[in-house]
Amino acid sequence: MRSDPRSQGSIPARAGEPGFCQRPYPRRRVHPRAGGMLGLGGLYESGRGVAQDYGKAREWYEKAADKGDVGVTQDYAKARDWYEKAAAKDNASAMAALERLPIREAAGAGRYTEALQLQEAVAAKVEAVETKRQGKPGEETAQALSDVAVCALLAREFTKALTVADRAHALLPDDLGIETNRVHALMFLGREEDCKAVYLAHKGKPTSGQDELWERAIVEDFAEFRKAGLTHPMMADIEKELGVSP
Repeated sequence: MRSDPRSQGSIPARAGEPGFCQRPYPRRRVHPRAGGMLGLGGLYESGRGVAQDYGKAREWYEKAADKGDVGVTQDYAKARDWYEKAAAKDNASAMAALERLPIREAAGAGRYTEALQLQEAVAAKVEAVETKRQGKPGEETAQALSDVAVCALLAREFTKALTVADRAHALLPDDLGIETNRVHALMFLGREEDCKAVYLAHKGKPTSGQDELWERAIVEDFAEFRKAGLTHPMMADIEKELGVSP
């Protein structure tokens, strides 16, 4: 799913964002040490390789912010403060994060339909800007549409999720992050043979722009679905056939 509307910020999805929707915005310029600080924050937030410690996570995020970047936090007031400070320094990523903050807040509160509506508005804006600049929609639009697909999945609007994911896939066909959204939509729509073929076809492949393998991305998405109260009988079977566990 690539990025979670509950955790959209400047950390790349799945490398620390625990979840899904992101990347439709310009690459950020950061202090050379900020990326490492941000990564440490992500490790402490997720508990990967270290004891989970939200206090230390925030500490590292704040250090990264001081160096010109911003981190992810569930403290939306604090996040807004960080983003506003960075945006004041013309940080494009922070400006985009401020725009997406209401989406994070809505999704974090379980208001997925609201998050979907907000993300659709953001995607329309991204497409308009990219089309004006390049003459046609491209990668940025595809990633923004991928975020819409994630929100649609969480809002249980599976037909919309598939329609949007198909369009994103057409714009960026080699991006396996986008493909995860498409295959999830197929599953929830009951197209079990189609989705099973796709789930198994990419086993062992790295997801686009990430070191993480497809099967790990899928199992993490399933975990996020379960947290949101969204389940399907195929999920356990797919995890077993991919050789991964939640």
